[in-house]
Amino acid sequence: MKIRNVLTLLCLVAGAAQAGQKNMTAEEIKAHAHQHREFAEIHLQAAQCLEAGKPYKECDEALKKACKGKASGPHCGMRHKH
Repeated sequence: MKIRNVLTLLCLVAGAAQAGQKNMTAEEIKAHAHQHREFAEIHLQAAQCLEAGKPYKECDEALKKACKGKASGPHCGMRHKH
């Protein structure tokens, strides 16, 4: 799956850049990367839901449910217009 590989790479690069700014330990970097992978998977599932032709409201509710307790904001950390 190309999109998953791209998302993973972007998350790792962003995580590494942020880790360098905060002087994180190797374990903190590993945990941070894991968190980005979780968010990427949740967002990928939301994209697949929409691509399957399901109603936006249904996909958004599934996104919120999967993201509960993992991120702040109404769209699981996504900051763009809908």
